[in-house]
Amino acid sequence: MYSYKEPRKKPLFDKGTKLWFSFASLTIAGLVGYSFYLYGKASSFNGDIESITSSNKVLASSVDELEKELKILKMQQMLSSEVSNSNRLLNNSVKNLFDLVPDQIMLSKVIMKKDTLTLEGLSSTKDAYRLLLEPPLKSIFNESKVNFEFQPTMGRYKFVSINSASSKTEEKTDVKK
Repeated sequence: MYSYKEPRKKPLFDKGTKLWFSFASLTIAGLVGYSFYLYGKASSFNGDIESITSSNKVLASSVDELEKELKILKMQQMLSSEVSNSNRLLNNSVKNLFDLVPDQIMLSKVIMKKDTLTLEGLSSTKDAYRLLLEPPLKSIFNESKVNFEFQPTMGRYKFVSINSASSKTEEKTDVKK
């Protein structure tokens, strides 16, 4: 048999197959490259997460310290305001006390305690003390005791007044017990 055509060479892969292999290999190379890129990003994110976690621990400990300092500062502020209030009240009390003392009576010593007030001073007469200073003291305190001693060199009476704010109801309950 004889052919009038010369046999042509058949390639191992035709154009469609070569095109398909080239697209497949490019796709696989792209996927492999993208997976390496993602792996690198993930490892850098893991490093960032570890550094952020360690910095969060440091910040959390500093936040705890700051909260403790804040509590201390709040307590100091409360104490300061209490002291300021008590000083203001004491100042007002002392001012009111000296406003109560008339001009005929001269105080030489004032002792203020929580529930007691002790006054020492000089009065021109016993009646001046009893009429001018004793009524306001009795209206403020539950108990008021006065001792007079005449000072002949000055011609005045030296007095010691002890005033107590202990309530009478407390005394009655103590007696019943």
